Amino acid sequence: MLLAPPTLILVWLMGLWSLALLGGGAWLVWEWYDSWALHLPADRRLLVAGLFLLALPLLGRFVLTPFLGRRPRAGEQEMRLMPAGTLHRIVRPDGAVLHVQAYGPEGAPVLLFTHGWGLSLAEWFYAHQHLVGRYRLLLWDLPGLGHSSPPLDHQYDLERLAGHLKAVLELAGKQRVILCGHSIGGMITLTFCRLFPEALSPQVVGLILIHTTPTNPVQTAWGAPVLRRLQGPLLRPLCALTIALSPLVRVMNLLAFQSGLSHLGNHFMQFGGSETQGQLNFVVQHDLRANPAVAARGMLAMMRYDAVDVLPTIPVPVLVIAANHDKATLPEASHFITQKIPQAEEVMLAPGGHLGLLEQHGDWLKAVEAFAKRCLA
Repeated sequence: MLLAPPTLILVWLMGLWSLALLGGGAWLVWEWYDSWALHLPADRRLLVAGLFLLALPLLGRFVLTPFLGRRPRAGEQEMRLMPAGTLHRIVRPDGAVLHVQAYGPEGAPVLLFTHGWGLSLAEWFYAHQHLVGRYRLLLWDLPGLGHSSPPLDHQYDLERLAGHLKAVLELAGKQRVILCGHSIGGMITLTFCRLFPEALSPQVVGLILIHTTPTNPVQTAWGAPVLRRLQGPLLRPLCALTIALSPLVRVMNLLAFQSGLSHLGNHFMQFGGSETQGQLNFVVQHDLRANPAVAARGMLAMMRYDAVDVLPTIPVPVLVIAANHDKATLPEASHFITQKIPQAEEVMLAPGGHLGLLEQHGDWLKAVEAFAKRCLA
């Protein structure tokens, strides 16, 4: 699931619970078989209970998922693979190879989108569907995610990711650009503003910050008072454990998917309760594809992030988009950004969670397009 401080703990709880069910079921079946093989009285209740526990982590999603997520409304499109655009591969000094897809007229103003951690450029399906005819869209996969390869030294500091964003920005040529970032994409955008202020105003004429935070997300996530105390003794060691046991975490993620726990966790942690089944499945599928070690290294990098000081210095208009039920970055974080940036305005998506831009994509697109028209007039 889209990795944030609360969900890091949830990923481990779901995985360990799935392993416990699998192990408990296997033990009960073995106990029944051991008695039966020795021609001793065998309690069939052990067999029934064991098979039931084995079925939960292996087949639970078929029972649970039909009750999660709504069906799309009339005329509403479900998320699916986007057609291929113009492919660019950017080789970076750290060895990462960035996968970039470009869509739309080459001479049009550019919207450059940076996705959330654990996802891929496929997150911008609705933006592609609605905006591609009027703007040039640059969509890229963050290193180690989607089709972008990881850096050779496995470092994911926000400063380095901001450098990657600058490399993608060069594909825009002399066209005016609006940078649009979701979650860590917003953090990368704010770090870019701190490192490359000369790019603002001459070329970058606006920012769109979606469900993001100006500082360490541990400080602005649901349960922050507790998470702050757990950052040292629990969250950092969990990240290190995830990196060291990445193959095991992949197995746990697969079991959580099969049991339906991944669907249930994403339903409550990433959405506001009005997502479609296709949107929920989109996020769950990324849980299986994302490398757990990459996700954990990115989480460690986010714990070192802070962009509070740069907010008052941003000279371009900024659209801040929040969601009323966002647990990964509370709406208060968006309020703070809006108050500190001189030319900022805020839009609240409701009901919506950390993926409110998918859940309420109609309202999200209206806000994005209206802002883009003002900035590029």
